[in-house]
Amino acid sequence: MRIRELEAEIARLQEELRERSTELDTLFDVLPIGIGVALDAECKRIRVNRAFARVLGIEPSQNASKTADGDDRPTNFVCVDLQGRRIPDDCLPMQVSAREGKLVHDLEIDVIHEDGRIVRLLEYAAPLLDAEGRPRGSVGAFVDITERRSAEERERRRLAEIAHVSRLSTLGEMISGLAHEINQPLAAASNFARACQRWPQTAKTPVPNEVMRLVQKILSQTERAGEIVKRLTTFVRKGVSSPSLVDANSIVRDVIALTKSCLYPAMQHDIDTPLLADLATNLPKVSVDPIQIEQVLVNLIRNAIESTQDAESSAAVVIRTQLVAQAIQVSVADSGSGIESPTPTDQLFEPFFTTKPEGIGLGLSISRSIIENHGGKLWVEQNDEGGATFFFTLPLVAPSPSR
Repeated sequence: MRIRELEAEIARLQEELRERSTELDTLFDVLPIGIGVALDAECKRIRVNRAFARVLGIEPSQNASKTADGDDRPTNFVCVDLQGRRIPDDCLPMQVSAREGKLVHDLEIDVIHEDGRIVRLLEYAAPLLDAEGRPRGSVGAFVDITERRSAEERERRRLAEIAHVSRLSTLGEMISGLAHEINQPLAAASNFARACQRWPQTAKTPVPNEVMRLVQKILSQTERAGEIVKRLTTFVRKGVSSPSLVDANSIVRDVIALTKSCLYPAMQHDIDTPLLADLATNLPKVSVDPIQIEQVLVNLIRNAIESTQDAESSAAVVIRTQLVAQAIQVSVADSGSGIESPTPTDQLFEPFFTTKPEGIGLGLSISRSIIENHGGKLWVEQNDEGGATFFFTLPLVAPSPSR
């Protein structure tokens, strides 16, 4: 009788244990947090739940331990610290916790998959202790914070870019004020040079021809400086859109002149990339805001120059105009590094997207908005021989004045 009672109690306890085990297994698998359990001090076998298996790119039944023996060890990912250094397999959080009996908390690491995907994990680990208080394994909890850190990084970039845009706006105001101050001595120098040119007639005194040539050079250079200042102030001028009938070829020529006189010195390259203009003749005029179109061209030409310089190419950047259907098409072609794969071309025009360490990612986005507001289209194509070509169109029939 006593044996039957004990057997019944054992059966009841076994059933209760199975139920509790099922409950724990269910909880283990449905938790959105990654969980790992190792029941040996060397963590040669780590059982993970479904959430952690998805992060690691393995099956839940697969051994997740990087210190497992032979073929039992997963090879589809590596773990690195935030400086990009690979973490030795025996120095991963669960291995350290099981070996040294330490608590590991708030540790961030990157899991890099063989396909290039990177997952940022926030890790915790605690030792499992035997009856004598010695580590006999460990448990780990892992939170996927990839999106959180990406959002924080995007927010940091956005704030930095807003600050940069604010500085650019301030710079525009400074240029306007500086131009006013520079124009006054330039105008005075021009007047003095013209007075020197009139000196032989007014003073009835002959002046050597060499001196007159020097005076003419002084006058030419002061007028050139004045024209540079005028272009700069026009380029940074604020105001509403002011469309007018203009010659697209004239805009291209003005921007090339602006680039050579102002942009090249600012870029500080050892060798200036040649700029070639291939302009169609007898183009009809288009109704556009010339300042805005100049801004688009300056941005495209600068990008082309930087791409060419980065590729250490000596080829020229070519700016072309042609009549296509009912629009003027302008293109800027370079022989630079082209569009980095696998970047989609449309992504280049998204706000704050940039491939430049010092870039803010607004140039192409603003340029596309300007062209679309003019009823045109801006796009990019890879060149077969290397580099890329940016195109934009300006329709001959002006869009309705909704801008």
